[in-house]
Amino acid sequence: MDSDAEQQLQWLVDRTRIRELTARYNQCFDEGDAKGFAATFVADGVMEVAGGPRVEGTEALAAMCRANTAPIRHVTVDPVIEVDGDRAVQYVTLLVVRRATDGGHPSTLQRSGRYEDHLVRTPDGWRFVRRTCTLDGGV
Repeated sequence: MDSDAEQQLQWLVDRTRIRELTARYNQCFDEGDAKGFAATFVADGVMEVAGGPRVEGTEALAAMCRANTAPIRHVTVDPVIEVDGDRAVQYVTLLVVRRATDGGHPSTLQRSGRYEDHLVRTPDGWRFVRRTCTLDGGV
């Protein structure tokens, strides 16, 4: 395979793996898998909401996940991913849907916003270094 084809393949692989990491983040948080959620970050990773809370480190991230009791579903769409070697930045649109819990009420869109993600390639794959969420309409 020539170097141009190898670069194109790596471009696709990196973006696919970053999207899978993002999906794992969403699913773990929504299902209350605190260990899995925290594992989407590096050990000193940061999750922050612009104008709101900032959480840093594996234990604090896991505690943040455990504290969530709202029946929500994170949906992330329209990713723009820029990879530079072992570092990447992702911009992605966020939709937060309140899940129906009693069968009588439909799921409803609760919030929207954008994530700005800074990632690093680790021996275990891509991980978030920092996720900053800017919610439409503020916190």
